[in-house]
Amino acid sequence: MKANLSKKPLATDASLLKQINFTRILSLLRYLPHLTRAQIAHRTGLTRSTVTLITAELIEAGLVREGKSTASGTEGGRPGIELELNPEGAFFIGVAIEDEILRVVELNFAAQVTRRVEIPITDTAPDIIAQQLIELIQQVWEANPESKARSRGIGITIPGSLDRQGIVLRAPRLGWKNIDLRTYLDLYLDVPLYIENDANAGALAEMYLSGSMPSHSLLYLFLNVGIGAGMVLNNRLVRGAGGTASEVSELMIDPHDSDTPADVRPGTFEALCSKRGLLHAYYRRTGEIINLETLLCCLEGGDAIAQAVVNEWGKYLSWGVRGLVGVLNPEQIVFGGQLAGLIPYVRDQFDEMLQGCLPDGSGYGFDQAARFRLKISRFGKDSTAIGGAVLVYQSLFQMPDLLLLHHIV
Repeated sequence: MKANLSKKPLATDASLLKQINFTRILSLLRYLPHLTRAQIAHRTGLTRSTVTLITAELIEAGLVREGKSTASGTEGGRPGIELELNPEGAFFIGVAIEDEILRVVELNFAAQVTRRVEIPITDTAPDIIAQQLIELIQQVWEANPESKARSRGIGITIPGSLDRQGIVLRAPRLGWKNIDLRTYLDLYLDVPLYIENDANAGALAEMYLSGSMPSHSLLYLFLNVGIGAGMVLNNRLVRGAGGTASEVSELMIDPHDSDTPADVRPGTFEALCSKRGLLHAYYRRTGEIINLETLLCCLEGGDAIAQAVVNEWGKYLSWGVRGLVGVLNPEQIVFGGQLAGLIPYVRDQFDEMLQGCLPDGSGYGFDQAARFRLKISRFGKDSTAIGGAVLVYQSLFQMPDLLLLHHIV
């Protein structure tokens, strides 16, 4: 990761305890804005003087701002002043290098999308992609020079497998193998760079921007041109020993299936449940090559073949999810990507497959009252780009890794 030479991260030279307290207070204000210093001290167990010192630094750094005064409590005392995160205090760029689109979004510190640009991908060569990426980012920054001055970094998501150093081991649909994207970007972008698998980034977006206190475990299924998954456990991505955990595309769903899209192993999750697999299934039945938008129009118009194709897709998808549930048992499963909009059409398959599927008789459902929930991402086509921005955003809310720091010291 490239160091940001224009500004040091907040509290770089502070003690570990101070860094932890910064994180605790920022995280608290993220979920519970408009707290006074006294309320922060009560909720965190920190002393009033410690809270006063830390919030003063956060205000000076522009990350926190003061709001209105509150009335004194029933026990008397001076009125307090509410504190909240300052939306203009920091900005985060997210880039999604998708199979067909290059998409860039900017988030402010309130996790609101402030700008969005995209272009189609016509050439997948890494140097061409990198140059287009740089131009789009500059376009976002030129629209608001203040956001560039307060930028905390850029998060880039890739539809492929990465190692723990962010090297793209394999991105078949881009034709990439062992690509270090930073070598194309470091000379032009003087901010920290984060590079991650697209589904992992989508999982982080769901965990951090869900609008409520997060689940302890969440599985994100990215249903796009290909298919991927990301798992978050206790606010951290599950990466595996080599950094490639949650690669679900090769899971075998139907070993008897033999007619699949080119370059995909027959019967696998990707062959049967990706966008390519879905459209190929329609082609098998009709001999007609169509795009997803046409399939959706046919589906909404009550076309029997479209309905049969989507129902079969839902059956295979529910089989795959049932297998993942048996291994991972996450609190939430979130569907994102271009095909997430089809989930309401196959809800019956999921109800049949996942209700009562666990040993204790419980299961998964779309009902908000369900113990284990299924849901559709609210971020739509921006999900992985927003996830890229969250790669940077989370750095301000993530506790230091005590074990790692112990080894470093």
